[in-house]
Amino acid sequence: MSTQTANDSAEMTFGEHLDELRKILIRVALVFALLFIVLFTMKGVVLDVVFAPVTPEFPTNRLFTWLATAMGSDALNIHPESVELFNNKMAGQFMLHIKSSLVGAIVIAFPFLIWQLWLFVKPALPPHQRRQSLRYVLETPVWFILGVLFGYYVIAPLAINFLGNYSVSSEIKNIIDVGSYMSTVLGVTFAAALAFQLPLLIRLLATLGLITSSTMRQYRKIAVVALLVFAAIITPPDIVSQILIFVPCYALYEYGITIAQRIEVRKAKEEAEYQAMLQAQAAEENAAKATAEEKSVTEEAAAEESTAKAAADAGSDEAADSDNAPANEEDDAAAQQNGDRENAGDKQ
Repeated sequence: MSTQTANDSAEMTFGEHLDELRKILIRVALVFALLFIVLFTMKGVVLDVVFAPVTPEFPTNRLFTWLATAMGSDALNIHPESVELFNNKMAGQFMLHIKSSLVGAIVIAFPFLIWQLWLFVKPALPPHQRRQSLRYVLETPVWFILGVLFGYYVIAPLAINFLGNYSVSSEIKNIIDVGSYMSTVLGVTFAAALAFQLPLLIRLLATLGLITSSTMRQYRKIAVVALLVFAAIITPPDIVSQILIFVPCYALYEYGITIAQRIEVRKAKEEAEYQAMLQAQAAEENAAKATAEEKSVTEEAAAEESTAKAAADAGSDEAADSDNAPANEEDDAAAQQNGDRENAGDKQ
């Protein structure tokens, strides 16, 4: 979003907001299309990634083979190479190529999508909420990628091994349709990516004050049931995939309790600091008020003293005038007598 748009966002009309959203979606679509074209041309690399969980060289398969050898237990050994894939549709492999390229483009473009959406809503947020939301913007792709990696490297190979080698009769041979294989890998991978957003959801709810750590501990049993239902909904219909999703979900739930507790401690600290600031401001206001009152009293006393002094000066002036009045009258009388004598002399 441009700087001008960010500065004038408060004055933007509804149509201008829609126009800005359209520009963002066009940018995301262009990036997604470019990634899809690049991945589509890299058919060998993409399909190697898709079919890697059924090869013995896959890291998870090698790890379980090593554990089985080290512990002398064949129960830990998995045999993904026994899973046979086939295609029974004319355009099956072509659609597999398109679907794998689409999924790869979505995973790579996801951080860019989150960033663009944040740029769209950023101008409408207060400064402190911008800082808080930026953390979610940065952490959401991280948890998403971690979920994708966990689903791809842990859940997918174990689910493929269990479902591909499970048999109710030795007379039935498993030949897995490539479309079913692709759906299983994508299903458990994106289910894990979605489940790994749980800490962010808990942090958001705890920040808003909708949940607390004590509440999460109190309803731990209900959370277990809810997570089992969640795992059953977002995974293929098999118990192994559900358990493999439930275990990290429950671990993330326990981690979420720690997150909620940290947020409560931080909010309590911020509240204490805020109350201390209010008390300091109240003390400053009281001190300023006391100083103003003291100054007012001092000014009133000074004014009264000045008034009293002025009154005293006025009284002394009146007394002096009254003392000088008889003398002035005698002087006037003497002056008048002298004047009469002079007039009498002139007449003679």
